[in-house]
Amino acid sequence: MLFVADIIPDHDILQAIKIPFDDPKTQFFDNGLDGFPAFGLRPGSDIKSPYRLFIPEKLYSEFSIVATVRPNTAEGGFLFSVVNPLETVVQLGVQIAPAGPSQPGSANISLLYTDVNSNFASQTIASFVVPSFVKKWTRFALRVTADNVTLFFNCQEYDTVLTKRTPQELVFDSASTLYVGQAGPIIKGAFDVSNITLSRTLLTNESHLTVVYYEKIKNISFTAAYSSAYFRVN
Repeated sequence: MLFVADIIPDHDILQAIKIPFDDPKTQFFDNGLDGFPAFGLRPGSDIKSPYRLFIPEKLYSEFSIVATVRPNTAEGGFLFSVVNPLETVVQLGVQIAPAGPSQPGSANISLLYTDVNSNFASQTIASFVVPSFVKKWTRFALRVTADNVTLFFNCQEYDTVLTKRTPQELVFDSASTLYVGQAGPIIKGAFDVSNITLSRTLLTNESHLTVVYYEKIKNISFTAAYSSAYFRVN
């Protein structure tokens, strides 16, 4: 069987979820995509790890982030985040949030990218308004190149925004922390008041292969090789 990992180097962020669970009261198995096992997270779940175990010390100049999600409510939160040692700035992260009262039935997918040497607050470099996907399995990807970010939504190229990133290769602080499903106790942004099932959150340096990834993933079964690639927050 051909796996995406065989053709696209990637970093599976959800491998930060340990088995057996650190806290079985807040972490559990659930039903995921196509009936395969999923991770469940209840309020109070605190999944974090030194970022260097799962993400390169220096972020690629061009990269993609690929995720499959099914939120059960519209409140949103961070799918993942890498925060600075003081836990006050999101250096890299993806956030889902309501689009606001002026755009009912919509959600925002945002990419945060912050150089802590020149910014004291988290920077959102791209944000996309999409139709709400509450209780719907949804695949999306963010393709980041030198001067723009493109959103692929349900395997279709959805929108592109121009960006200016400084530096082009983000260097994380050696003491930064990776969080799954939140952005730490100060920034928060956890899915504590909603449910989300997430399958496969990947960071890859092959930005130009985003479309290839989508074409391949349609015909790939999630096997035990990806048993850590699902989670749901209660």
